[in-house]
Amino acid sequence: MRIGIDFDNTIAGYDALFARIGTEAGWLEPGFQGRKKAVRDRVRLLPNGEWSWMTIQAQVYGPRMAEACLIDGVASFLDACRIHGREVVIVSHKTRFAAADPNGIDLRQAALNWMEAQGFFRADGFGLDRRNVHFADSRVAKCTCIGRLGCTLFIDDLEEVFRDPAFPPEVGRFLFDPGNASSPDMPWRVFSDWASLTEAALAYG
Repeated sequence: MRIGIDFDNTIAGYDALFARIGTEAGWLEPGFQGRKKAVRDRVRLLPNGEWSWMTIQAQVYGPRMAEACLIDGVASFLDACRIHGREVVIVSHKTRFAAADPNGIDLRQAALNWMEAQGFFRADGFGLDRRNVHFADSRVAKCTCIGRLGCTLFIDDLEEVFRDPAFPPEVGRFLFDPGNASSPDMPWRVFSDWASLTEAALAYG
């Protein structure tokens, strides 16, 4: 059984970091509380708001990537997969450079460095094979990669991935939605936390 997982906002969490950078830049009021979407919506209302939002993204996924957190429950999930013999692959829609900083930090390498620091590839950590981390330039390329890898199921935080016509229909779809904002009665299973998702993934198939 091969379980595929998205990376951004599924494994790596950025909510606090987005708010922190927006506040440091003066685009959000001190003490702002809100998830990534709330930061995006607020910043986009500013003059040159789209550019400001892209600038925050470039910082989060590039030079400030080390400040991202491992989302609660992911460590237990990866440990459980290792114990129960479930192979894990990571497939991320991530360009090599940020649109707002095309000559800046390699975003893919920044993600790999973060995984290294979190113990993803260590034998005494999560024991993930580095060759099982894949990056795609587009959503369609990501969906194609999921099919090519033969994933039994895939875990993502974006409904758009599961709605894409290129997503392989034979692959099970688990939506990680901690904000409980997803539409009901969709052809995928929805989980608000990694504990319940872990139990369902291990029992899948």
